[in-house]
This record gives sequence, structure tokens and C-alpha cells, in this order.
Amino acid sequence: MKRSTCGLVLVAAIAVCIVSVSGQIPDKPDRFLSALKKNQAVILKEVAGRFEISLMDGVLEPQTHKVVSVDNEFFVVEDIASVSETRIPIYSIKSIVTLNTPKN
Repeated sequence: MKRSTCGLVLVAAIAVCIVSVSGQIPDKPDRFLSALKKNQAVILKEVAGRFEISLMDGVLEPQTHKVVSVDNEFFVVEDIASVSETRIPIYSIKSIVTLNTPKN
């Protein structure tokens, strides 16, 4: 009888620990999206059904979108003309490319 009671208490304690740990929500954005900042100009391209985001400093090629917000599950971009706003889930991002131009 003591064994079964002890076993039930142990199982209940483990279940409580698992539920409390898995229920925590991270406060910071995902590290994958940490390169994206609000109001940052980016170039957004669709490559094989997924999005490639390019961050370029001092590049002659015009950036096509501006980052509106970044979340753990998606980020929002607005086209440069401020006509359309697009929510892109993180699972549809192929890559985030950061290019630094040489400084003279």
C-alpha cells in the first residue's frame, strides 16, 4: 500500500513539473529573428515557395520592404510604398542574409 501511494505521489509530482516547465513562454523574440529590427529596410524574395530576407547596409539595390513588427511566431513587413502589409510565419522563412559592404 505504501509503495502504490508513494508511486502515485511521485507520478503526480513529475506531471506537475512537466506542465509548469512547458507552460513558460519566452520573453524575448526567437534568436532566428533577432537580426530583424522594427523600421529596418529589407529585401524580401520568394525562393522555392519560402522567403529569403536580405539585410544590406549601404547597397545601391533598393530595399523592397520595411519591418513593422517581429514576434516569436511571425513577423510583419510593409512594402516601401506603404500600400500592403504582409504577415510572414517563421516556418516559411528560408534564410536571413546579412551583407556588409566594405567601408573605404
